[in-house]
Amino acid sequence: MPPCKMMIFQGEPYNDDDFKDEIGEVWRHIEKFDPTIYGYHWAPEVAPRFQLAPMGYRGYIEARSVVGVN
Repeated sequence: MPPCKMMIFQGEPYNDDDFKDEIGEVWRHIEKFDPTIYGYHWAPEVAPRFQLAPMGYRGYIEARSVVGVN
């Protein structure tokens, strides 16, 4: 996969038993987020989104690919 820009999202720390709820919470925030305020557009065709292993002490972390508006 060629290099690309990724926007990273990180949720609050959570109880490990609640990881499914926390993932859903972060996904809802991502869906509402407008990357154009930072000069980007979502670019799912450039690279797949990815997540780090869900670990409650650090919060859920997911990355989505973006491209510049220009």
